[in-house]
Amino acid sequence: MAPGEETAVLALVMAGFDEFVRPDFTAEGVAEFGRSARSFVLDRPDGHSLLVTEEGDRLVGMLDVRDGSHIALFFVDVGCHGRGIGRNLLEHAIERCRVVDPDVRTVTANSSPWAVPVYERLGFVVVGPESEHKGIRCVPMVKRL
Repeated sequence: MAPGEETAVLALVMAGFDEFVRPDFTAEGVAEFGRSARSFVLDRPDGHSLLVTEEGDRLVGMLDVRDGSHIALFFVDVGCHGRGIGRNLLEHAIERCRVVDPDVRTVTANSSPWAVPVYERLGFVVVGPESEHKGIRCVPMVKRL
């Protein structure tokens, strides 16, 4: 993500969240997700690496990796689903993970219930039961490299 793209990236995240994920969260979860997403995108905390995909001048996808191997945020513009944008973002993210740690063997994610089939198509498997923390429902998943 280049400086100055933060607002557009956050708008993409929140549009995808509102469209697909929000219905599965409590009011507390919606507030917590919004707070976390703003922090990850706007504050760019240490340990986070944020990748974006653009088509022309239009932002169409984003992926935030935390601590070299955990997907913290992953959204593709709804009008661009099914075109390989997410798969390409994930492949680039894995390349970056391997730069940080050449011995990395897994990438993890805490998927929303809605996104579990998406992650499965990308090679992730469910590794534990769904849980809820601060109103955010998630399913732990892993992709072995």
